[in-house]
Amino acid sequence: AGPVGLTAAHILADRDIDFALLERESRPHSHSYALALHPDTLELLDALGLVQTVLEHAIVLRRVTIFDELNRQHSVIDYSELPVKYPYLAVIGQNKLEAILVDSLAKKGHPPMWHHRARCIEPTEDKVRFTADRLTEGMTGYAVAHMEAEIDKVLEYSANYVIAADGYDSMARKAARIAFPEIAPSLDYAVFEFQTNVKLLTEMRMMIDGDKTHIYWPLGNGRCRFGFQMPEGFAQKNSFNRKNQLIDPNAQESSELSNAHLSYLLGKHAPWFIGSSEDVIWRTMVHFEKRLAESFGNDRIWLAGDAAHMAAPAGMLSMNVGMLEAADLAEKLSSQTSDSGRKSQLDAYKLDRENEWHQLFDIDQKICGQDASADWLLQHRANLIGNLPASGQSQDEVLLQLLLSKSAVA
Repeated sequence: AGPVGLTAAHILADRDIDFALLERESRPHSHSYALALHPDTLELLDALGLVQTVLEHAIVLRRVTIFDELNRQHSVIDYSELPVKYPYLAVIGQNKLEAILVDSLAKKGHPPMWHHRARCIEPTEDKVRFTADRLTEGMTGYAVAHMEAEIDKVLEYSANYVIAADGYDSMARKAARIAFPEIAPSLDYAVFEFQTNVKLLTEMRMMIDGDKTHIYWPLGNGRCRFGFQMPEGFAQKNSFNRKNQLIDPNAQESSELSNAHLSYLLGKHAPWFIGSSEDVIWRTMVHFEKRLAESFGNDRIWLAGDAAHMAAPAGMLSMNVGMLEAADLAEKLSSQTSDSGRKSQLDAYKLDRENEWHQLFDIDQKICGQDASADWLLQHRANLIGNLPASGQSQDEVLLQLLLSKSAVA
């Protein structure tokens, strides 16, 4: 029940469509990497009647700055100049966003089915059959007791369609036999959230140093997050999907995530930061892959969010675009009453999403400079692609501010 699946559930609930939202965990995430909402996503939340609640728990950022290898400010993105209803980024933890979506969905009479784990998904010509384990927590362990999920009951379901919002290791995508290839090298990051003793800059910053992109986000209440790109092999490949916790036991033992190394990284990559950094709340290593599904669905299984794509960390693209995908997919499924009518709608969804992500990832390298002043940014194309926190029409406007644009299709 992440933001993508919860968005789809809201649309289906509003249209009085029968559905089940399965979630393996017993509650929303306690902590997670995603934290910023794009202007287009805020408009979606407005349509759901939730944007004001979200903004009450968020801080608003109207600027993104890009720094070069010499720690000089090179470019500025001014969101207040965007011709949109919400001309800013809203910084809110994914855990808080999920809680808002869950609470409002429960008020509509459709709470997630917590502690339900899909075991098997089998698409057929006229339906999708799937088996789910209903889980319960049991105490186990001898020297150190701990809680583990146990199967309470095995349930059989059938559905007309499945919206696969089940993450990057998607069982539904595998059941649909959709490949999920890497489209660019993966990235490893050391991530630190900490309390500091200075007034924080209210802008997001990207610090580009060669082929590395480092990231700063203010979080409000004297807290901030830094993400430093590390050499390949730094993070475990399964770290992206690790159950998110404020205290990562492995991180506590890593010298690369020590307070001393954080101080070194700040001095090297963010010398403009002059606050204290000893009060670390969360430290972890994260492995980000860049992947794109070869198709956004077929027959009765359709993908949205991380099940279909994974991107660089700064742009928060998978969550933001994924929420828009989920809304679009749920609307298309609920707007038609026959399979034949849905087929044309779903074919359009597939084509639109594939075209969108080809542009977001600049797969065909259509982004070009308007003049020579954009040369440095083009030289660091790989640093920017997927890291710009913008999507949809907003992305085109952001590129224009950077003196970049998408070349016309030949």
